[in-house]
Amino acid sequence: MRLLTVDVGNTSLYAALFEGARVIRRFRLPTARFSGAAVERLARRFPSADAAIIGSVVPSVGRLLRRNLPKAAGYPAFLLGRDLEVPIRNRYRDPRQVGQDRLLNALAAYSRYRRECIVIDFGTAVTFDVVSRKGEYLGGVIAPGIEITLEALFRRTALLPRIRLAHPRSVVGRDTAESIRAGCAYGIGGLCERLVREITRQCRFHRPLILATGGYARFMRRYYPGIRHIDPDLTVRGLFLAYRAFRSAR
Repeated sequence: MRLLTVDVGNTSLYAALFEGARVIRRFRLPTARFSGAAVERLARRFPSADAAIIGSVVPSVGRLLRRNLPKAAGYPAFLLGRDLEVPIRNRYRDPRQVGQDRLLNALAAYSRYRRECIVIDFGTAVTFDVVSRKGEYLGGVIAPGIEITLEALFRRTALLPRIRLAHPRSVVGRDTAESIRAGCAYGIGGLCERLVREITRQCRFHRPLILATGGYARFMRRYYPGIRHIDPDLTVRGLFLAYRAFRSAR
């Protein structure tokens, strides 16, 4: 079976086509530019799928895809949170408050490694999601990500410029752009180190697996070497697993 998985984030939409359990094709485009025409483009990119599953933190885009993708592509589309749920025990006080992408990351991480995990997703925000040795979603942490940090410094100060992200030459910047880059890279790296240490202590983990995903994961590994594995397909793997469980239960 060929399954199209579509992960709609705040910054970008990432689509991956699975054949069996293997990703055979990928596609990414900015979420801000998504429209009816983009649905047609997605359908042309993936004409041979048998079904699609959509996970979206942007509700309007998720609804648009669920409604229009079957018309454009000719196969059914299912929306996470409406047509099916993530098959993981959710220990949040109010389970409805957890973003579906965070549950998907937890599901995929535990399914692959079968141990206690901390998943760091370096996207628009930086999220830390904690999975028990029994595969339960325990909760997590949300912090500003690289894009939010850079944009806030530009918008909320009179003299700091908007800069392009790059690796700083040193932790001590010798000009404004380098100082901002050092603050983002080393600052978020330090945030990761401290939060992982506190999560490990408070959850009484022994040696949790630190797994990273998201668009800035490879960039940030230099500044937080505690990351053991990087999986850019983690969220779409969670979508694949959620759909497989949904199909099995029908």
